[in-house]
Amino acid sequence: MPAGLPYFAWIEASETTFEPGHMRWDENVFSFTLAQEEGDPASLTIVVRRPRNEGGDPIGLLGPDRKIWCWFALDCGPDLVRFRGRLVGVPTSIFEELVTLEFVARPFDVVAQKEALAETLRVLPYYDEVLIDPSRRTDPEVVLEGYTKVWHYDRETHVLTVSDEITGEDGLVEFDGASEDGKVLWDGLGLTLTSGPLSRVDMNAEFTWTQTALGHVDLTDYLTGNWPNEPEYATRGVITSFSFAADNWPKNGAGLGNGWEVAEASSVEVYDLEVKTKSTSNSTTLVDPGGGQATAQHSATLNYLTVTPPGSMTFPRLLTSNHHQSSYSDDGDGSQYLASFTFSITVVDSVLPLHHVRPTLLAAYTAGRQCTELVSFSLFADVQSVLTDPEDGEALRIDDVRSVNLSELIDGTAPIGDPRRRSYIATERGNRSLEHLIALARAHLMKRSRVVEITFAPKLARMPDITLRKNALLIEPRVGEALGKIIGYTLALDGSDGRINCEVRIGCAIGRGGTAVASGGEPTYATVDYTGADYQQFTGRIVLLPDTSVGYQPPAANPNDDGIDFQSALRAEDVVDTGLVVENPPATQRAYIAADAGVLGPWYGAPPPSLDYIDTELQAVVAARTEAVNNALKQVETRATFKLKNMRREFSTPYEVQVTRLQIPTGYDLESV
Repeated sequence: MPAGLPYFAWIEASETTFEPGHMRWDENVFSFTLAQEEGDPASLTIVVRRPRNEGGDPIGLLGPDRKIWCWFALDCGPDLVRFRGRLVGVPTSIFEELVTLEFVARPFDVVAQKEALAETLRVLPYYDEVLIDPSRRTDPEVVLEGYTKVWHYDRETHVLTVSDEITGEDGLVEFDGASEDGKVLWDGLGLTLTSGPLSRVDMNAEFTWTQTALGHVDLTDYLTGNWPNEPEYATRGVITSFSFAADNWPKNGAGLGNGWEVAEASSVEVYDLEVKTKSTSNSTTLVDPGGGQATAQHSATLNYLTVTPPGSMTFPRLLTSNHHQSSYSDDGDGSQYLASFTFSITVVDSVLPLHHVRPTLLAAYTAGRQCTELVSFSLFADVQSVLTDPEDGEALRIDDVRSVNLSELIDGTAPIGDPRRRSYIATERGNRSLEHLIALARAHLMKRSRVVEITFAPKLARMPDITLRKNALLIEPRVGEALGKIIGYTLALDGSDGRINCEVRIGCAIGRGGTAVASGGEPTYATVDYTGADYQQFTGRIVLLPDTSVGYQPPAANPNDDGIDFQSALRAEDVVDTGLVVENPPATQRAYIAADAGVLGPWYGAPPPSLDYIDTELQAVVAARTEAVNNALKQVETRATFKLKNMRREFSTPYEVQVTRLQIPTGYDLESV
């Protein structure tokens, strides 16, 4: 068969394999255009004579009994260019003798194929579900955002794959003018710059999680150890005050604010401060020499403390009354004798006890803290300079990348692993998210580096080699040497002159080539052979992405928080935000009360003027002293305060990540043109 001869066969949808029997002419093809652009299925447009029935009447091409699938083949000499497609739409020029039919090599199950293929591409670092809104995770198009890939539709099998936009997967097609079959036609050669390349991408992303934890901290030793007791009255584990008693200690279940409450507390007075009462009574019979008798009654009531606590303040003893009563009897001779004698006195002893309290306090926390890590970096592309208009721009800023809540489950697992963590980005999983951000920036820079598009016209015999999954090398005196990804092709027959025109278009990156270099860095804890790279942090360590075009320095954890590590046993020192402050400790109270002369009152040591009196003045002194002590204590009441770290706080930590320059392949050297 002569080269350039087109075949056209109407087929059933099930005829997916090209057979020799498909090399027929079910329609007379007057002209055709077979074309495919990167990311789209191939299309075929043919001009044929309007179909008619046996009677010569025109028939519809979309009738229920008509076949709508076709095999098209073009004999290129050594091989065929084949196309299998489905008729789309109503034919144009339907009332003319020659009608135009359009076919597309789009699989009927394209949605299912995309979903199945997308599932295989959902792998780190190119796809990271923590940075994708849940409503978009089922969208197959989202999968490609971290790749430099586009969908590829096979024009024969309709199998959907993906193809890299810089380097094709299926090999290289060479067009070298030094060989006869490598020459391209003089006409049809063109070179354009599609846009200016990006020089850098500025990335800003937010990673958030809710730091949750439950536990308790024993504050007893901290509080008792920092209580300002007077040294001479200090006892381990005991707090002292003239006004702060055991009843003033927090109770079980009491809230301590900001996610804290009292889990368990107790407080007891070391010394019994209950006032005891003791009464005694006795009588004495007195017999005088004359035979008379007298009875003396004596009774006493004593209010007292069992033990006066050390450090208590005692006040002067006051005799407030002295009363006696005597009765006499007549002895018959006109003289009297003492028959009875009653004597009573009132003495007031006053003590202001120093409370010695032995407390315990176990505080429980329920943490729910919003943590955010702000990750930023600038990825520079190692590309050749191109003079562009200012509006083209050379930098891209990406600010809208935000993670889901990393402590919430995705497929049964929380991305942060342990929600008690203080950092995410410094973990192994966090490094994968960081690599995804770099992959996103890399994809933008790689795609925009392919600014040179070269169109050329190869010989027809070379067209069977052309697919959109290959690279092409063009060596031609007018353009020099160009290596690029095939991004489009066209085969067309103009019915007016019978010539078949071939066109291939390639996209060439203008990078400077090379690869990034990894570095083990310096360990911060021990030698590498002792702990390995996953146990400790390194300085100067460079980790490469899988394609080795770019690397980064994994950041060390440096959380900007209050220092609480919920993954360790917490001590009081870890959770106290504002230390214990005791206003008016016992020494201050003692000095204040002692300095108040009105509290102590006068000292009455002189003998009373008589043996029978009631000193109302001293009784008033006792009452006044009691009131004065109470008033004085109100002025210097002991108040203890401390503040625990907030379990409801929000924290934000910035991380500026160091990345290497992105190494981009050299497809075309503009600097040598």
